[in-house]
Amino acid sequence: MDISRINRLQIGVLLIDVQPAFLDWAFPDQNEELESLLVRYEHLLMLSDWMDLPLVATFEKPIAQNGELPERLEAVFPAEGQRFEKNYFGCMTEPKIASAIKELPIKQIAVAGAETDVCVMQSVLGLLQAGYQVFLLEDCLFTSESQPAPALRRMYQAGAIPCTLKTMAYELSKCVDETPYSPEAWEMKELKKHPDTKPFPKKFIPPEKWPVWIPKL
Repeated sequence: MDISRINRLQIGVLLIDVQPAFLDWAFPDQNEELESLLVRYEHLLMLSDWMDLPLVATFEKPIAQNGELPERLEAVFPAEGQRFEKNYFGCMTEPKIASAIKELPIKQIAVAGAETDVCVMQSVLGLLQAGYQVFLLEDCLFTSESQPAPALRRMYQAGAIPCTLKTMAYELSKCVDETPYSPEAWEMKELKKHPDTKPFPKKFIPPEKWPVWIPKL
């Protein structure tokens, strides 16, 4: 049986429209749901940077109105990450974005962002149609829509694979000895073996200590 597994050498990350305007619409009270989500976005970006995962971030126009990333996410955005303004809801309908993704050496894409039932869904369908394996990070999705379940079902029926950021982090690490945020001795062990090992982000918190996931899909 062919089972889909996350492969560190084949996966990239697509972060869709995590912009202040959409966050304000979905979380008008700026509550603990929003904090839970932002913590996960910070860790997704830190993990992508440290593991050198190709990253594409999109921003829906007009950017002057919708904004770009919140400051706390800008602070951890990978230097090699690509950023694109988009007009179409589906990323793969946007020629520059589709071209950039196709040029990446990946077969899998982890998708996060907003809105679950609009830009995320249309982008996921486009990625699946283009032949990519899509891992949908459910705890990194949000929307102003109160009933996103039909959109989720549609994506999964089309072939998207349900996932969470914690699941992805551990699947990328594979074992205890290769999990940088688990044993404190990991960094010293790796530096002894490989002096050129990239320092692991000191702000990274083990997934078990993240705020409780309060679904706002």
